[in-house]
Amino acid sequence: MSSYRPREPPYSAGADGRSSVPFRQPGSLPPPPPPPMPFMPMGMHPPHLRGMPYAPPHPPANIPRIRHPNRPPCTTPSKTLYLRNLSEKASPKVMASTLRALFETYGTILDVRVRHSIRMRGQAFIVFGEQEDAVRAHGEVQGFMLFGKPLFVEFSRTASDATIAQQGEDVESYKLRRIEARDRREQENKDRAAQVSAALAAIPHPELPNKILFLQGLPADVAVSEIERAFAGRPGFIEVRWVSVKPDVAFVEFEAEMQAGAAKAALGSQLVLREDLAPVSISFAKR
Repeated sequence: MSSYRPREPPYSAGADGRSSVPFRQPGSLPPPPPPPMPFMPMGMHPPHLRGMPYAPPHPPANIPRIRHPNRPPCTTPSKTLYLRNLSEKASPKVMASTLRALFETYGTILDVRVRHSIRMRGQAFIVFGEQEDAVRAHGEVQGFMLFGKPLFVEFSRTASDATIAQQGEDVESYKLRRIEARDRREQENKDRAAQVSAALAAIPHPELPNKILFLQGLPADVAVSEIERAFAGRPGFIEVRWVSVKPDVAFVEFEAEMQAGAAKAALGSQLVLREDLAPVSISFAKR
């Protein structure tokens, strides 16, 4: 037998004529694999991806979600700033001193009010002496991380008592006007909610079919036999059940829902037992 073995080519040429396989002697070991890629700091590309656009990593899942307010933020500049999403871990005294130290870098602070009630916790008001300082702080402190939570800064919808006192107006009369406006706004909201509830109640809801019909508004002198005569000729009719505790209502039972629905469709939503009596309303009994 011949021990001839064909010689390996020194390289294999690619489409461009260049070598795609490095030269190695026949029977020698292949070259070792490249070393593992070192850890790259965040924001830097590894060597084989340099020159490509950088895609920032996804934000961590533990970033707190911000509750959106019920009303859109006020965009009218004011001397008073409204802060929300404050950390509840810090005491009101510590939070007030921290907010004063933070916002004093933008101008004179007239008052700092930190709310700690159940309804207003996590909120505060910062009153500046000048509106320009409040506008600058509104733009630069927005989203500032304080005690591990981002601040949400908005302009206050109403002027503060400190601003009214600075303008030389009567603070007590201003408080009364503000309370009256708040009560009027709450009453308008209640009236609007009542109108919406009434409109929803007026919308007819589809009845669920049932093999039992519900009669309501029966006259006091009507007899069961009169009701039975009204339904006796209907297919599937079984019986009429009278409610002793409420004599103005009764139940009419059929063998199946289809037969009860056919009887209701034929009679309509009202049943006339006698010409001298008011019509009786017919509906499917609730399950």
